[in-house]
Amino acid sequence: MPEAISFKTFDGVKIVGDWYPSATTIGVAILLHMMPLDRKSWAPFQQVLAKYSIASLAIDLRGHGESVVMDGTDTKLDYKKFTDDQHVQYINDVSAALDWLVNKSYAKDRIMLVGASIGANIAMAMLEDEPALAGAVLLSPGNYRGIDAVELAQYVKTRQAIWTAGSDSDDTEAYEAAKAIVDTCAASRKQFVAYKNAGHGIHLFKSDPKLMDNLAAWMKESLQTI
Repeated sequence: MPEAISFKTFDGVKIVGDWYPSATTIGVAILLHMMPLDRKSWAPFQQVLAKYSIASLAIDLRGHGESVVMDGTDTKLDYKKFTDDQHVQYINDVSAALDWLVNKSYAKDRIMLVGASIGANIAMAMLEDEPALAGAVLLSPGNYRGIDAVELAQYVKTRQAIWTAGSDSDDTEAYEAAKAIVDTCAASRKQFVAYKNAGHGIHLFKSDPKLMDNLAAWMKESLQTI
């Protein structure tokens, strides 16, 4: 069962997360939700990851779920009112999550990012800032609120693992972005999975009932290889 945890970012936002350990841990995933969802949208995948010896931390990005309080003030955060610059600050939430894991003695090269939609874009931005990370899984990445996942592909390192997926016909922009990231990034271990009429972001899990297990297996193999 997950444990509800919280921590603060350097700019004073209280971030709430669900920490889901595994009995034998080979690595950890930080899970970044799509809009307008929250950390709970990852709950089924957290259970699957634990079966593959991957612990996970799903967080509510600022302005979503329970991550709506600024430290020491009465300010309430609502992502619906964010400017583009405020959306970019989601990376501060991920940095704080990474610090929380490092403080629990998890090495950065044992940590992978998993993001859906804008969460995928934030994951790519985080790889630029933290090149020691093991890699990223991107469900329907793209260019949103000034965060261009394809442009950020240039910062991926050879030793990192990259997995992307997008759905053609109904989500062409994300499909093309997911393909372009794998085509252009330097990762030696990378995979693009193409879907058709399968939806956007985390909804790909509903379209492909085997995806959670296949993805968890790919992540486990990547963590064992890197």
